[in-house]
Parts: sequence; structure tokens; C-alpha cells
Amino acid sequence: MFGKKEEISTKNDPMSKVPSDGQTISVQTIPADFYGGVNPVVKFKKVEKEVLLESKSKLTPSEKKVLDKSTAAGKDSLLHPVNILTNKKYAIIFGSSLFVLIVAGVSVYYYLQLRQPKISLPPQPEISIPTTSELTPVAVESPTEEPAVTSTAPQSLAEAPIEFPSSLLGDSPDLDKDSLTDTAEELFGTDPSKPDTDEDSYNDGHEVFYLYNPAGKEPLKLIDSGFVKDYNNPVFGYKVFYPSTWAVGNVDEGYRDVLFSTITGENIELRVFDRLSNQTFADWFAQWAPTEQYQNLKDFQTKFGQSGKSRADSLVYYFMDDNHVYVVVYHTTDSNVVNYRSVMAMMARSFRTPGFTASEAVPPPNAETNTFPTEMPTAINAPESQ
Repeated sequence: MFGKKEEISTKNDPMSKVPSDGQTISVQTIPADFYGGVNPVVKFKKVEKEVLLESKSKLTPSEKKVLDKSTAAGKDSLLHPVNILTNKKYAIIFGSSLFVLIVAGVSVYYYLQLRQPKISLPPQPEISIPTTSELTPVAVESPTEEPAVTSTAPQSLAEAPIEFPSSLLGDSPDLDKDSLTDTAEELFGTDPSKPDTDEDSYNDGHEVFYLYNPAGKEPLKLIDSGFVKDYNNPVFGYKVFYPSTWAVGNVDEGYRDVLFSTITGENIELRVFDRLSNQTFADWFAQWAPTEQYQNLKDFQTKFGQSGKSRADSLVYYFMDDNHVYVVVYHTTDSNVVNYRSVMAMMARSFRTPGFTASEAVPPPNAETNTFPTEMPTAINAPESQ
């Protein structure tokens, strides 16, 4: 049982018999591991495999250099561009030669330019000669013409026409209706909401017109109140009151034209004209005021008794003595209203020509003696009715 298996005899097996034709029949049998439905264990055989790389020959640096030269471009010609650029010796020679050629070319160019004759020289003397000859007479004649221009300047200033204001100008607001506009009230220290600031039974505009202080009973006179100053012309000698806050300036050096200016740009101009011998005021008026109408003028008298003429709107006044005619003109800005018509009347009422002796001193107001009129003149009230 545990001994060697018996060999199976194939003698009686019909499959093992040799055919009659002499051919051998091979018979394959299943391995013993698969008998009985057993799944055999697969065993792999480890085989050592050796891979031999193809060996290549290594070149030494000298051999590699020889190989590069034999395979490089231009190997057969030393003057090949590659050899010239890569060879240090050839590069120096080539660069030096190129530099020498450039320097030589530039030198030859400038040398040839210097040897060429210049053609622009001959015309120069022809241009310079006529210019010098023409300038000399101009320099001599110019100084002789200058005195003629300066001599006519004073004449044109003296003969300048008078600029008259429009006769259609109204007055700026007057809140308390005392004949002083609200703007003019600031010049005399009065209250724009009270017609009689000092409560002396006379309204403020009435007192200013008659040269009294409207802001208080003391001082009595307007000139002593500090609200106005007395201007004395240094050349022609006339005198006139003006608000102390206004600026005074002469237009010309001869003091013929003087401006009394406000901060708002309005001004009152006082201008002096020469009067010819035996010349009447009507003749002078026709010459210097051709745009004005003589019939619109009326007689006017200052506080000191000097006679004159005034335009109906109290914006232009005229005075005359033996030698001169004095014109007082009000100038507005672009506005169509007047702020200081009462100031214009006050200045005209205080005007005095040189050498004039006042026939009337300013008395204290006294309603019983009527030395201080209780009504304003029509010249001041006229603009209010427009």
C-alpha cells in the first residue's frame, strides 16, 4: 500500500498500440497536480537576467577639438567669416581696419568741404550799405516831432467836453422820507428809520440842505459836526463842503478838474473854465453845453448868498465870477438811480468863489423868526415827484 505504485500496463491498452502503418501516436496525460479537482499552486521561477549596455568610446579634449574643427563650417578656408569672427587675431585685425577706413573717410569728407569755395560772401556788403544810409535820417527826425505831441496834450484836456448825467435818473430808497436816501443817511450819522433823528422838529434832509447838523442839537453847524470837511482849491481858491468819508483827487496838475468820490464809484466833479472878457453865461453855455437846454436852468443861491444856476433835477450847478465859470456835475455808475442827490445840493449850497464875502452867517434855528425855513426848496423836492 505504501510502496511504489504499480506501473500501469499498456500492453493491453488499445490506444498504445502502434498503427499498422508504422506511425507513432503521442498521448498526453493530465499532470498529477490536477487530479481530484485540486487547484495547484503556481510557482514562478526566478531567473537572473543581465543587461549589457553597448559601450561607446570616449574622446579626450584634444581629440574632441580636432573633431570639431574637422566638422565645423569653413574648415577648408581660413578667411571664412566664421573663422574671422571666432578667431581673436582675425577679429582684432578686421576691427582695426574698419576703424581706420571710417576715420579716413570722415577726414577726406571734411577736407574736401574746406577746399570748396564759399559763394555766400559777395552779397553781404550790398545788404549792409543801404540799411545804414536809411536809418540815419529817421533818427534825426524823430526827436523833432515829440515836442509837438506834448504841446497838444494840455489843450485836449482843457477842451474836453463836459459829461452831463441823464435827466431821467431816479433816487435810491428813502425809508423815512426825509429827503436823505438810506445810503446818504450813513454819511451824516442819522437814523434811516426816523425822519427827525435829533427830534428838533426839522427833518434830517432839511437840516443838511441848510448846512445844519442833522444828528444832534450840538454842535449846531454841519461843518463843526465832523461829518463834512471844507475843501480849498490850491490854484483857483474856491471852497466847498464835502463828506469827510469821501476821497478827493485832482484829475490834472493844474487843479482845474477835481473829483469828490464815493466808495460805491459815484463822484461829484468840480471843473473850472476860463471866462472870456465880456462873455455872458448864455454865450459860455452855448459853447460848452450844446446838448443841454438853457430854458431848463433856474436861478440858485448858496447859503452864503452867492448866485448861480442849477438844472431842474439838482444834478448840475453853475457859478461864475469875473474870470472863471465853475461847473459842478454829478456822475453815477451804470445804475439808473442816484444815491447822493442831497449831498450834491449840500455841496452846491456851500460853494464859495475866491474873494467872495458871505452876506449871511448861519444863525441858530429859530422857528419864531423863521431863520430856518420849514420847507425844502423845489429843487430838492423835484426828483421825488418824478
